[in-house]
Amino acid sequence: FILGNLWDVTDRDIDRFTKALLESWLSAGPGAALLDHMSSSRQATHLKYLIGAAPVTYGLPVHLR
Repeated sequence: FILGNLWDVTDRDIDRFTKALLESWLSAGPGAALLDHMSSSRQATHLKYLIGAAPVTYGLPVHLR
């Protein structure tokens, strides 16, 4: 699937989001769905309702093996 942003975002804030997303997803272990960790990762940004709302996914869910 594709993970993208609906609008332009600042690089530092989206880096915080990406770091939080990958850390929580990869530490969850086998069978963890990426989409389950999207909402908690939005809280890592400073502008939760502007930058945190920009990332969206499109396509089939991805799970860790």
